[in-house]
Amino acid sequence: MQSTGVAAFRKMTPGMLESQRLAMANDIVKTTKAEVAITLKKAAPALGIDGTAYHILDILIGLTRADDWKQDRRPLVAISNEKLSEYVCRSTRTVIRGLKKLVEAGVLAYRDSSTGRRFIYRNDASGEIDRGYGFDFSPARQRVAELKQIADTFQQRIRAEQEAKRTVNRLSRGIVDACKTAALEGVSYNAFLDELNQLLEAPMMVQERAEKVSNLYEQVVVEFAKEECEETANKDKSRKLVEMSCDHDIDVTPYNITTHQNSNKSNRWQPSIDGYLNTQFASNEAHNIAPEKDQNSKFSAKSKQNLKLSRPKNQRSESSLIDHLSDISIGLIDSATTETQEMLGLSFSSWMDLSQTTEQMRLAIGLSEDGWKQAAQSLGEKMAAAVLVVTLEKTLRDPEGITRPAGYFRACVDRAKDGKLALHKSLYGLALA
Repeated sequence: MQSTGVAAFRKMTPGMLESQRLAMANDIVKTTKAEVAITLKKAAPALGIDGTAYHILDILIGLTRADDWKQDRRPLVAISNEKLSEYVCRSTRTVIRGLKKLVEAGVLAYRDSSTGRRFIYRNDASGEIDRGYGFDFSPARQRVAELKQIADTFQQRIRAEQEAKRTVNRLSRGIVDACKTAALEGVSYNAFLDELNQLLEAPMMVQERAEKVSNLYEQVVVEFAKEECEETANKDKSRKLVEMSCDHDIDVTPYNITTHQNSNKSNRWQPSIDGYLNTQFASNEAHNIAPEKDQNSKFSAKSKQNLKLSRPKNQRSESSLIDHLSDISIGLIDSATTETQEMLGLSFSSWMDLSQTTEQMRLAIGLSEDGWKQAAQSLGEKMAAAVLVVTLEKTLRDPEGITRPAGYFRACVDRAKDGKLALHKSLYGLALA
């Protein structure tokens, strides 16, 4: 391949020069398309990549081939500005600004031809790029470790801010509830409410606000506990005074005239032989009812089987999807997808954890957004996510065996809609491998 070059009409900036330097590096970092795609997905907000620029990044990385990310190759993509503007539904000038933003962020590098055209010629035998001009993802490949650290730092900051916001909301409600309870008992805590309002309206960082609200909450708890102790002490003192005033009273045993209830009208169990007869009667009734229950269960099972056979084809496929999903647990998915969890840097402890990573897994296998939406609509989000994670796991374990993961995923979706996909068997096989 020819060396990376920039056309003369481009006005160079420090960010663009750094991207070009990374694109010409000799010590190529070993990575994969899936790893870089997921890393860019996580680091994009920290790099300021959003809106149209993020949409363009998603399209460009999806157009690259997985084999081009090997160390002896270059991840190039060739597409015109006009075609990109059609994909993102924006003007050509907006697309040009988005591409420049990606280059200055250290994700892409320009690889311009002398005529300004973008094209790629490949070797028919090996599929390797003989000559190509367009956009080069080499800077992202070289910075993959740095981008991971940037993404982790950003995620930690976001989680800390979210936790601080939850702390402020939770403790604020606690302070207000304590003040309302004290007001019902005739104690005024208006000073605490005024201080809380000042803290919520004052301009400050969310972590600082959470710390100050926590200190205020501790003061309210201490004050409320002090009031409770005083009230308890007053009650104990009053009770002792009442007991002292009743020391010289004469104990009188109350005598109540009661009538014997009729055993026929009483629902309570009576001692002696009546209880024994009632127990025997209940056991005999249970013995007589049990065979009928068994017969009804057999009849209901047979009716369900006949009803299942009499359903239309589309309803039977929905039933089979539910049956397949009932055979799959999140624990089985967690034990069978070790490679995927290692790449994502998390574990699947719940279905929520799995659903939150579908966007990253979609990018990893090169699946379009419309393809994922159609799968989720056809199978349901849980079943579609299970098929997606199995596809990614198999791709990571055998990249040579599954050369087109997105096509493999669509084929599995079609089989699942027809009720022919035994996904639980694939998961068991991955877990035991």
